[in-house]
Amino acid sequence: MGEEKLRAVYYARCSTEEENQKDALIRQAAEAEETIRAKGWMLVDTYVESRSGTSRKGRREYNRLYEDLDRNRFDVVVIKSQDRLMRNTRDWYLFADRLNRAGKRLYFYLENSFYSPEDALLTGIKAILAEEYSRELSKKMNLAHQKRQQNDGKPVLTSRSYGYRRTSDGAIEIIPKEAAIKCRMYELCASGLGGRKIAAVLASEGIRNRAGKPFSGTDIIRMIRNPMNKGTVVMNRKHYDFNTGRTLHTPLKGQYIYEGKIPAIVSEELWIAANRAADARLCRKKEGESVQT
Repeated sequence: MGEEKLRAVYYARCSTEEENQKDALIRQAAEAEETIRAKGWMLVDTYVESRSGTSRKGRREYNRLYEDLDRNRFDVVVIKSQDRLMRNTRDWYLFADRLNRAGKRLYFYLENSFYSPEDALLTGIKAILAEEYSRELSKKMNLAHQKRQQNDGKPVLTSRSYGYRRTSDGAIEIIPKEAAIKCRMYELCASGLGGRKIAAVLASEGIRNRAGKPFSGTDIIRMIRNPMNKGTVVMNRKHYDFNTGRTLHTPLKGQYIYEGKIPAIVSEELWIAANRAADARLCRKKEGESVQT
């Protein structure tokens, strides 16, 4: 009777540098599968991450793998190299500890070798170097992003930018029908109505958002607060902080404000009137006064 095959899984993730290469992740997965076939192991699951990252936060497949280490689902984990798991020293040690306690094995196909607890010092050093590399890369990316925005870069237009669209040549133009609805929001707000009341008025008029649903009061106030609607673009509002792994708000002095950067949906006067009315309502609410929302 032959020896029972090892049950294998693989984890694949693009590095930050590879994210713009469409076939990088596909190629990495194919390499891992070929390794498992060549070793005569049995592939029982795959963990393929569609995004980069230095820590566990937001990495669904890595977290699933981490939890599955304590379950009897596989015997060996196959990865390209150590930095594919993470570039975070603390997370590496947590993973290695759980791997060892669970009696699982880790195989690096790029090095053609298994991880051994005796390699803890060497792999720890690698984790430290990988983390430092990621920290420096994050700084460079933040600086490059900041420079682009400081040098009057192209405004970011998201799917939430109601009233606007980007043309085929990259310019930003107004969507007349949506712009008219936005103007109505500003006028109602300037007249003293709050977000929920404005939402009720629009709903009664049969006005819906792009998804065909009524606007919420929160969405309306968010749009009223956005200076983009008066043609002003604020850049570098947020930045990624490597040490905390969070996207943080940039202080006002670090932001770049460009007036007349895009076509205005409302006038400066109407924008100010609506925002002053919203501020006044907020102040009254904080002071405990009864305000109609």
